[in-house]
Amino acid sequence: MKYCDYCGSFENDCICGHNSIRSDWSWVSDDDDTNILFFCFVHLCFSDDTTSLIALRNSLLERKDVVSTWFGSTMRPCNWTGIRCESFVVHQISLSCTSSPLSLPFPKILKEFKSLKHLSVRHCGFNGTVYLDFWTLEHLETLDLSDNRLSGVKLPPTIGQLKDLTELSVYSNSFSGSLPYQIGNLEKLQSLDLGLNLFSGSLPSEIGNLKMLLVLDLSTNSFTGCIPETIGALTNVQVFNLQNCKFTGNIPAEITKMTSLTALNIAHNSFDGGLPSSFGELANLAYFFAQSVGLSGLIPPSMGNCKKLRILNLSFNKLSGPLPDSLANLESINSLLLTSNSLSGRLPEWFSNWKCVVSISLSDNLFTGPLLPLNIPSLMILELESNKLSGELPAGICENNALGMLSLSKNELNGTLGSNFKNCSILTDLGLSGNNFYGEIPAYLGELPLVTLELSKNRFSGTIPTELWESKTLMEIFLGDNLLQGHIPDAIAKASTLQRLMLDNNLFEGPIPTSIGQLKNLTNLSLHGNKLTGNIPLELFSCLKLVSLDLGSNKLIGHIPKLISQMELLVMSNNQLSGPIPNEICSCFQKVALPDSEFTQHYGMFDLSNNRLSGPIPTSIKNCVIVTKLILSRNQLDGPIPYEISGLSNLTSLDLSFNRLTGPILPQFFSMRNLQGLIVSHNQINGSIPYNFGSMMPSLVKLDLSNNCFTGSLPSSMFSINNLEYLDVSMNHFSGQLLFDHGNSTSLFSLNASNNHFSGALDPSISNLIALTILDIHNNIINGSVPSLADLVALTYLDLSRNNFQNSFPCSICEIKGLSFVSFYGNKFIGPVPDSCSKPNSCSPRLPFPSEHTYKSAHNLTHASVWGISLGATFVFMVLCIALMRRKMFKPEAAVLERGKGKIPPIDTNLKWGHLTK
Repeated sequence: MKYCDYCGSFENDCICGHNSIRSDWSWVSDDDDTNILFFCFVHLCFSDDTTSLIALRNSLLERKDVVSTWFGSTMRPCNWTGIRCESFVVHQISLSCTSSPLSLPFPKILKEFKSLKHLSVRHCGFNGTVYLDFWTLEHLETLDLSDNRLSGVKLPPTIGQLKDLTELSVYSNSFSGSLPYQIGNLEKLQSLDLGLNLFSGSLPSEIGNLKMLLVLDLSTNSFTGCIPETIGALTNVQVFNLQNCKFTGNIPAEITKMTSLTALNIAHNSFDGGLPSSFGELANLAYFFAQSVGLSGLIPPSMGNCKKLRILNLSFNKLSGPLPDSLANLESINSLLLTSNSLSGRLPEWFSNWKCVVSISLSDNLFTGPLLPLNIPSLMILELESNKLSGELPAGICENNALGMLSLSKNELNGTLGSNFKNCSILTDLGLSGNNFYGEIPAYLGELPLVTLELSKNRFSGTIPTELWESKTLMEIFLGDNLLQGHIPDAIAKASTLQRLMLDNNLFEGPIPTSIGQLKNLTNLSLHGNKLTGNIPLELFSCLKLVSLDLGSNKLIGHIPKLISQMELLVMSNNQLSGPIPNEICSCFQKVALPDSEFTQHYGMFDLSNNRLSGPIPTSIKNCVIVTKLILSRNQLDGPIPYEISGLSNLTSLDLSFNRLTGPILPQFFSMRNLQGLIVSHNQINGSIPYNFGSMMPSLVKLDLSNNCFTGSLPSSMFSINNLEYLDVSMNHFSGQLLFDHGNSTSLFSLNASNNHFSGALDPSISNLIALTILDIHNNIINGSVPSLADLVALTYLDLSRNNFQNSFPCSICEIKGLSFVSFYGNKFIGPVPDSCSKPNSCSPRLPFPSEHTYKSAHNLTHASVWGISLGATFVFMVLCIALMRRKMFKPEAAVLERGKGKIPPIDTNLKWGHLTK
């Protein structure tokens, strides 16, 4: 087997063209010298680009399956798929990799094609960088590097040398850096696509030099600053996209000079002010997207001159005022999207002038007045939820239109539904939640092709019509928060298409029907807040797709079933369930698939609180891998807290309070770094807290260890948790000095360390806890002076009573303006109470301390005066003794309970002869 003298391939597989040329030119003289001259000539013809093509092919050898036509073929390189040559000089390279990206480095060899005019490697998945030499291919006319994985790449200033360039696309890569001003030298450029990269910095004013541009896409980058006024020079641009950037400032009026615009997208930026008043000059505009850009003020009336507009999206802004009447001229409008603004006024009657409109979305605004008849034959979607519309529904709401979706939720509409929707023969989505509708739910709704029916948060009464359960299309039924009553019927089994059923907070009673187990497509069920009785039917868990189940706040009894399907939410709280928590239930929280976004806020909730469950918490709790909120409070659970809970890495909230749990909390338990809420109060837990608690649980927001048997010191690192807001360690046996680690927890607003054995002086760094509104450290043995609390300006509740504080009264306390409760009794303060404490709305009215001047003046009193004062003093003394006896009969716990009920005890200073005493 012979090898090709030029490319090194086997002779039969040679694809460089030399062997075929040798055979094609067989008539050449046998004279060796002549042949040598001839093949030298051929070699010169092939030498540059043919060599480079073969090198390019070899660089793709690892993925030759993608460019298979370049391998194993006798075809000359210039005839390979995607290659175009003129006289053996490559002018075009176009790789098609849409079916399978190459995932290879960007070929360095491309820089060798000095005469290259057209290069397209779109969707090829090239990675790495593009070397500077590549940007010197000065004959390039079109360059498409889009949809690759190029990174660490900047457009160099030398790009300005590519003056023949008409199309440039680097869309969907990781190009970064600022856009060089030399881009303005590409005066032949017709299409510039820089979208979906990491470009930053301001847009150079030289962009205005690209007067031949037809398409300009800067979207999804980090461009900042204002849009340059020179943008108005681009009068030929038809498509201008700068969405998802960081542009600021006003939208320049010069943008309205781009009179060829048919599509303008400025969405998701941070502009100020409103739209230019001259906006109507964009007479060719058909698509305008400006959602979430910070627009304010009125919609300019001149917009009515944009008569070719088909889609207008100004949602999620701060626009106000009524819709200008000039918009009635938008006769080509297809979609009007103005959701989430502050637009007001009544719905305009001229909507009926629009003959092509398909979708109108005005949700989350301030529109008032009644809903007008919808005489718009083309209308399919009408979204008006979260406004202030009032009155009754217009008769025949679906006449003269093609309504498929109607959302009127969260308004002030009232009346009965009557026969208003009877002719809605193509209505699939009906949203009427959050209004004042009343009466019975019409039976005919079950005969409509409804997929979603939202009637929650109204005043509907009566029973659910059987026709709803017989619907062949309904997938979602939301009837929560009404006055519906009766039993849930066995006919529910007929709703075979049902996926979500929300009947919460009604007056349903009786048992849960066993026939509910036939709903094989059911994924979400809420029967919360009714009067349901009986056991939880085992058949319910034949609904194998059920992932969200809320049976809370009913009167269900019996044991929790062992056979429960995979769950993302399980709530059985506030019932009368008894027995142990079954081991099997813990394995139902192992799904990792995320739920629909509508229910994500409750994803991973496991709530069995406020029942009569007993026994230990099962160690199989470790299997609840997706649980984020575990609530087992107010039961009769006993035994230790299983350390297996610490393995629930997704857990953010844990409430085990009001049980009979015992033993210490093992150190592993305190390593739950994602935990935000830990509540284990009212148990019999003992042991100490690790000194490095703050670093072990850095995400805590709420910590309640109260009413247990904890001992040891309270670690100061606890006050280094930045997000900690609520801390209650009261009614324990903590001891030692209460230290605050220099008060780094600036979020802490409530601290209760009362009824412990804390001693020593109060750490002065408590003044750094500037967010404190509640401070309760009563009934300890803290001594020394009270440090300055003047910086705790948010303080409203302060209880320092029943300690051993000494020295002078803390003068700064009564300067705190918002203080509504203060208690100092049971301490050893000396000296006078400051004048500020006698002011209204401050501390309690002070009793005057006897001064030296008072004692001297007493010598000048007459005998009658002395006798009168003595009798009066005796009477006052007897009254005080009686009051003191009654106070001793009043238990401190009662005061705690009163505070828990929201009743604030009166301010008590108990002044007696210069001291504050019990």
